[in-house]
Amino acid sequence: MKTFFWISAAVLALWALVRLLEPKLSYFPVRELYADPAAFGLRFEEVSVTAADGVRLHGWYCLPPAGTAHRADVVFFHGNGGNVSHRLQKIRELGELGLGAFIVDYRGYGRSAGSPDDAGVLRDAEASFQAARERAAAAGVPLGIYGESLGTILAVRQAAAHGETAFLILEGSFPGKKAVAAGVPLYWPFLPFLGGALEMGPHAARVACPVLVMHARSDEVIPFALGRAVHDRLTGSRLREWYEVPRGGHNDGFEADAGFFPRIGAFLDRALARG
Repeated sequence: MKTFFWISAAVLALWALVRLLEPKLSYFPVRELYADPAAFGLRFEEVSVTAADGVRLHGWYCLPPAGTAHRADVVFFHGNGGNVSHRLQKIRELGELGLGAFIVDYRGYGRSAGSPDDAGVLRDAEASFQAARERAAAAGVPLGIYGESLGTILAVRQAAAHGETAFLILEGSFPGKKAVAAGVPLYWPFLPFLGGALEMGPHAARVACPVLVMHARSDEVIPFALGRAVHDRLTGSRLREWYEVPRGGHNDGFEADAGFFPRIGAFLDRALARG
């Protein structure tokens, strides 16, 4: 009886420790913004979004360059490091393709209040999508979703929940945190205790809009096979495309590969033509 008690106590303590440390191992927020969109020649507005639990979030709504046709908007879900300012070069390139970008920091990142955890970040994603939808409607353009790395999970879940999503672009994706942890032997003892909130799960198969999945062959953070697995789970999409980024890694493929943004442009031509 005592043995059972101590084993149970040890398991409970390990569960509590994993849940305590999990956010610190999953999110790497940076508070300081190193630049604003004006430094990249972008037309923009400051935006403030309030999540369902009252946390105030900060971000930007960036427009395409003057003279470039405004084809659509994207709500941009960034990865687990840095903040919105570290995505400005990518936002500028998307603007050249005629995309407005609504990008908001998760709680604890940049100028957003609070501290990140899985449940909170999921609430942030929903609030950001709703605010982006209002901006896109006011501009009279369709709304798509762009997700990078950890943001791809948020992107898939939002696209599955909102059937009006015009298109979905995923960069450096993975099915969930458990799939990444399963590839690291050091994490194996902790797998049963990981939270299950930040997983694509059945949501991937419910995405109906056109999808482009992009993954660097030399991705040093997220195994290439996991990106392919995400593509294969998007069985409900009416247009599903795959692009193997031939140069660069997890964080610099968009810079190293000259075909990265032209590939997105070609996808948008097909996706938006479908209405």
